[in-house]
Amino acid sequence: MNESSTERDGRWEGSFLLFRVDDRLLHGQVTVGWGTRLEPEAYVIVDDEAAADDLSAALFSAVAPEGTHVEVTDVHAFLQNTRPSGAMEKSILLVRSLQTAAELLRGGVPGPVNLGGLHAHPGATPFLDYIHLNDAECALLRELNAEGFEIEVRDLPGTPTQTVTSLLDQ
Repeated sequence: MNESSTERDGRWEGSFLLFRVDDRLLHGQVTVGWGTRLEPEAYVIVDDEAAADDLSAALFSAVAPEGTHVEVTDVHAFLQNTRPSGAMEKSILLVRSLQTAAELLRGGVPGPVNLGGLHAHPGATPFLDYIHLNDAECALLRELNAEGFEIEVRDLPGTPTQTVTSLLDQ
């Protein structure tokens, strides 16, 4: 298993309620499906494109459930920020791509990662209705798995959890 993020840099203690890869970022499946179960105080979106677009950030804030707030930031700023563990433990972390998830994991952000929504895109093969992967994404998942990072495959809390290995071996 990979060494804990606390041992690596001392900044990332605890874990998020959910660290999810979903190409739609914040939407009903996250806010209703996961949010109702986990009761987050915040949704943290780490995405360079969304962070560079004030309208996207405003829209994500507008769709957040009452009583929660949304933070939209880019990867670099997020990794440079020192986070108190209590804030993490009450937040859902959302990223759009496996590449961003890998960058955060390798930057010390604790997992596990929930692979919850990567839909049809060029060169991708469907593995599940909600998971389509291209060759580079499959290779990256294998690398992360070999590096000891825990990645679960599940769209909603009530769906049985699948491992990355079982997904890729289909």
